[in-house]
Amino acid sequence: MKVTRTRTGFTLVELLVVIAIIGTLMGLLLPAVQSAREAGRRNTCSNNLNQLGKAVMAYEGQNSSMPGWRNQHPAGAAATVSAGAVGWVIPLLPNVERSDVYRMYETGAVGNIPAISLLQCPTSPSDDPSSPTLAYACNAGSSALNTSAGQVRGDGVMGDRVGSSGYSAVRTNLDAISSADGTSNTLLFSEKCGFLAVQASWNTPVPASTSTGQLLSFSPVGSDPRFDIVGAFGMATPASGTKVINSSTDPSASDASYRAQPSSGHPGGVVVTFCDGHTEFLKDSVAPHVYAQLVTSDSKYNGSSYNTNSVLVNGWLTYGSAPVPYALSEGDFR
Repeated sequence: MKVTRTRTGFTLVELLVVIAIIGTLMGLLLPAVQSAREAGRRNTCSNNLNQLGKAVMAYEGQNSSMPGWRNQHPAGAAATVSAGAVGWVIPLLPNVERSDVYRMYETGAVGNIPAISLLQCPTSPSDDPSSPTLAYACNAGSSALNTSAGQVRGDGVMGDRVGSSGYSAVRTNLDAISSADGTSNTLLFSEKCGFLAVQASWNTPVPASTSTGQLLSFSPVGSDPRFDIVGAFGMATPASGTKVINSSTDPSASDASYRAQPSSGHPGGVVVTFCDGHTEFLKDSVAPHVYAQLVTSDSKYNGSSYNTNSVLVNGWLTYGSAPVPYALSEGDFR
């Protein structure tokens, strides 16, 4: 008697169909997984900047003024610029629960400085996670100096609180910003850790100003922990079609100042904190004249146009597609 055997496995066609279905599902799922991972990283970055905004508010409440992009060393008056003035991170350390590190600066016994995850963006990781790198920058305006009075008070938010080479120190506070352009329309912090940016070290001493009309930038260009406008490096107005956020311009000698702009590893823009403490995602399609007003804290209407205290920023406000007169609208950047 002939015995008929029944096959229970897949045929070759059925196997190929199953593999094709699995491949299709993977193709659909992997981008979604990557998008979810990036959303998580961006949320972490937003939380970091939110905490830094709260730290500034606490500091301002304690001192009645904003910290500077450059500050006196906590060790005392003897530790001036020549001995290494400090950036904005150091005075905020007690307000981000790192009084232990601040005491190292206060006593002058600065030893092994730890990395602080609050200051690092997970989308743009540091080459050395154990080093005190900084993915965020403060608003220093146009970084332009008035030769007789130092940095202009309404130009930016964090000024030079040391002063040197004949320039005076400058301070501002939230009340002054609120009574001018408003805290919800003035940038406080931004990411500065994109592909072309050089991440700063918050432990690096901040040098003195050495050139008239311009604040000294770290070397390499753009690695200092502040953001400003391109005009600070001699370009009074942006070139036609300039992308001021996440600029892809090659950092050659002629245009390296673009690295001083906000940038991030997040697609489409950067996470920023405003002076009222709220954090949002600023699209990199923002127009130069809008960015210029977000960076300055005191714009003025003079009868024919809106101007700021800075000649460099004024050039941006009347350039290209900028309407004159022009009042900033929230729809311009949201």
